[in-house]
Amino acid sequence: MQSGFLLDPDVAYLNHGGYGACPEPVFAEYQRFQAELERGPTDFFTRNVFKGFWGSDDGTGRLTDARSALAAFLGARTADLVFVPNATSGLNAVIRSLALEAGDEV
Repeated sequence: MQSGFLLDPDVAYLNHGGYGACPEPVFAEYQRFQAELERGPTDFFTRNVFKGFWGSDDGTGRLTDARSALAAFLGARTADLVFVPNATSGLNAVIRSLALEAGDEV
């Protein structure tokens, strides 16, 4: 499995939860998106990534398309999924939404 990553082969890397390394195909796609962003940042975000995200434009952008694809894969409703910056942010949002009272246990 290590051969699919760009990690130093002399290091046993076990911290994928904190600073996860990407498999090489994912990293290549990330670089392709980064180059597209650098060629036209405003166009990239306003006409591609966030198009339709707030319901203000016709059509959908990449974030909405990604949510829809993920929902189909999971068998969930698109409206029930959100993207968060990281796992900590997601857990924080869920925990803050709970109406916990003294004596409750999680």
